[in-house]
Amino acid sequence: MKRIKSFVCKILVCIYFIGSLTLAYAQQPSSQNIVFIKPQFENVMFWENGWISYLQSGKWGITNSSGQVLLKPQFDKIEPVFFDGPAIMGIEDKFYKDIFIFWQNKKAGFIDSNLKIFTKPEIDSFEVLNPWLNLYICKKENKYGFFNLDKKVYITPQFDKIYFVVAVSYNPGVKYQNPYVKCTLPDENNKEFCLYALDLKDGVWPDSYLDYVLVSKDGKCGAVDVSGNIFIDFRYDSFEEVLADSKFAEALKATLNKKKTISSSDSSDAKAQSECDISYEQLGKNYVIVFYKYSAKGFVQTRSKETYENVKHLGVNNLIAVCKNKKWGILDANGKYAVKPQFDDIKEFSEGLCAFKQNGKWGFMDKNCKVIIKPQFDRAENFSEGYAAVNKSGLWGYINSSGKFVIKPQFIFAGAFFAKLASASTKDYVGLIDTKGSFVLKFSAKNPRYTFVDTETYRFRYTQDSVLNSYSYSIYKYSLIFPKFGYVVIDKKSNRVGLVLRGQGK
Repeated sequence: MKRIKSFVCKILVCIYFIGSLTLAYAQQPSSQNIVFIKPQFENVMFWENGWISYLQSGKWGITNSSGQVLLKPQFDKIEPVFFDGPAIMGIEDKFYKDIFIFWQNKKAGFIDSNLKIFTKPEIDSFEVLNPWLNLYICKKENKYGFFNLDKKVYITPQFDKIYFVVAVSYNPGVKYQNPYVKCTLPDENNKEFCLYALDLKDGVWPDSYLDYVLVSKDGKCGAVDVSGNIFIDFRYDSFEEVLADSKFAEALKATLNKKKTISSSDSSDAKAQSECDISYEQLGKNYVIVFYKYSAKGFVQTRSKETYENVKHLGVNNLIAVCKNKKWGILDANGKYAVKPQFDDIKEFSEGLCAFKQNGKWGFMDKNCKVIIKPQFDRAENFSEGYAAVNKSGLWGYINSSGKFVIKPQFIFAGAFFAKLASASTKDYVGLIDTKGSFVLKFSAKNPRYTFVDTETYRFRYTQDSVLNSYSYSIYKYSLIFPKFGYVVIDKKSNRVGLVLRGQGK
């Protein structure tokens, strides 16, 4: 009997312990399908593919947008794969949204959005990313390999040397430094080309690559394709001999034919259409408006003769707000008044509506500058997800695009809706409300410990220390469209962060 009691007690203790761990990690309120993860992380980061990486005890793990742990904390850092395309390179910034680099103990590996790890952490460093071939050259113990970011193929570092293959028209006046050969193609009217090996340190250049890589191994030279398959056997003593192999002449011919096909299919007689744009410049304490005219004949830039006390871009139809004699009006792209100066203040457009203040009250107009909601509110914020927070008689509520209250004024503070949730506070509670105005998560307003930041704003305000100076991550997080995950909960006492997520079920 004692054994049975002891066994039952152990089971109850285990259940309690497991339950405590689960609650410590995630809680899901009974309504609204909201997942609440208590503040316990040092930091969190958000990714376009729906991942949320979280820092716990100095290691990064990955959860999905429902709070389900995909990978337990184990990484030193997680980085996006991105090519910063200088204008001289002839290519724009390029993102590889489905591939990530993870680091463990100063070694790196590749992982994709399906959590497929292509290589254990063994890479020492990354040499260069070639966006035309979609190859990321990597190094391990002084050996070279590469990862094909397009085909998701990893070629283990095993080569002593590695070169890209560039094909250009042969110029007898140029002194080619790297290994090269002159190639004549009869089908191109005996035109002479130069095939040369581009060293990684020489950088990458556009529109001239063949889909092959020169490599050496165990003292012999050969070539592989971008998937790592042997193209020319390792039987030559030099790269010049490899380039002189007849297979490269055939590869060059195929590449030229492919370019011709693409060029002919892309040709069109599209007519240039005239376009206008509008901006502004500061001139001393005032501003002038700058007009840009684009047409088939070229580009013309003019400036307004009139100056203004202040200006604001409104975000739609090339409209710009200007302040003259302390009153705001709206100019169109041709410099004509869409609305003459008459407003006390004005905000940018959001969801097709613009808040403006006139005679001390706030209302809203549409993209045609037609008043949709008459000025009647003491304060007003932009529309977000169909709701705008407005203040009347000292309390905040929410209206719809018709100007009707959908959540009556009752809050001391009311934020914009994001993922169908908004931060709000009353004299008793602070927390998050739903679109009916009910708190789905709330805490006492006395000595409030928590603050709420939507995941988009948090993404802009906070950055992991290890990538703080990473230009590629900055471009990644500022340029791409991320899902609306929910909110970050910040514990002001412990500096820990948690999450409130719009879950996808249990």
